[in-house]
Amino acid sequence: MKTVLLVDDNRDVLEVTAFMLEDAGYEVVAAHNSEQARQVASTRPDIGVIVTDLNLNQGMTGIEMGVAMHEDGLKCPLIVMSGAAEPPDNSLPSWMTYLPKPFDRKTLLAAIHGQLEAA
Repeated sequence: MKTVLLVDDNRDVLEVTAFMLEDAGYEVVAAHNSEQARQVASTRPDIGVIVTDLNLNQGMTGIEMGVAMHEDGLKCPLIVMSGAAEPPDNSLPSWMTYLPKPFDRKTLLAAIHGQLEAA
C-alpha cells in the first residue's frame, strides 16, 4: 500500500480528498499546513507521494514546501492542486505535477498513479 501525505488548509477539501484516496486503497496522512507536513514527512519514510494545495494559508506555498522537503531528503513525487486555471508561471521540477481544482476521483487517482509510475 502506498502512503499519501495530503496537505490542505481547507478542512472540507482535506476530508473529501482523503476519503477518495482511502477508498482507492491508499493510506492517507493529513496535514493542515506546511510546517505540520514537514514534521510528518521527517518521521514517515513510507510516504510515496505528496498531494498539496498550492496556496496554503500559513507558511510556505505547496511548491516551496515540496522543494524544502526534497532538500531535506524526501525524494517522492509531489502533486500541486490549485483552483487557478493555469499552473504557476515558473516551470515545475520534473517530480512535481499540477492538478487543477475541481477534480474528480478518476483524475486525482490518474495523477497519483502517473507520478508513482514515473518515480
